[in-house]
Amino acid sequence: MNTILIAGASRGIGRATAEKLRKKGSSLVLSSRTQRSLEEAYSGSDVSDLAFIPCDFALPENIEPFADQVQKQVGGISGLVYCAGAQKTAPLSQCKPADIRQLFELNTFSAFELVRCFSKKSRISENGASFVLISSLAAHEGAIGKTIYAATKGALEGFLPAAAAELAPRGIRLNIVVPGVIQTDMSMEFINKMTAEQRANLEQGYPLGLGSPEDAAHLIAFLLSEESRWITGQTFVLDGGHSIKG
Repeated sequence: MNTILIAGASRGIGRATAEKLRKKGSSLVLSSRTQRSLEEAYSGSDVSDLAFIPCDFALPENIEPFADQVQKQVGGISGLVYCAGAQKTAPLSQCKPADIRQLFELNTFSAFELVRCFSKKSRISENGASFVLISSLAAHEGAIGKTIYAATKGALEGFLPAAAAELAPRGIRLNIVVPGVIQTDMSMEFINKMTAEQRANLEQGYPLGLGSPEDAAHLIAFLLSEESRWITGQTFVLDGGHSIKG
């Protein structure tokens, strides 16, 4: 049975991906900052097939012991999804070094460290593994106030080609999903602060409408599956037609 680790599994894309993979029969290791957040996210459903292993991904130094715990509890994994992250909207002039470092540690450095720790042979299944990171269309657009957030995601995409080349001989595939605006708690917090005109302009920029977490989950599940066995080192833009709109 496939064992998939989802970091940031308590809400949004991570939560939708977990539900998608459960229906496909995967064994899941779900992680979020606290045990309580995981229990609340999956309350009311049978969790006997789920392993909850909390980790605060805002601190990259937590990840090596977290990887040890995952290995001890479930053995080698066959898939990994990094959905943890935060978004900061602020003018560049107000982004102080400590704020920048904090956002990079959660969005970028912990993703790097998770890939590094789980690229060890003893921590993946005998048949190899597929890793998926989540970037953002913000890394490809000029959006005022998104400078540092865009930089944290752009760094993930810069990491991809060399890392994928290094991991391929080990039987590990690495790909990135680049969503446009997905209606998650994080994005809706920002959208709900818009004026009616700003929100209308945003929605008009997406010919197929704003995305749902399930839209991303379908693609992630494919990239984790054997059906994508010949795909690595690629970025997949998922944006409801936003990029092609004139």
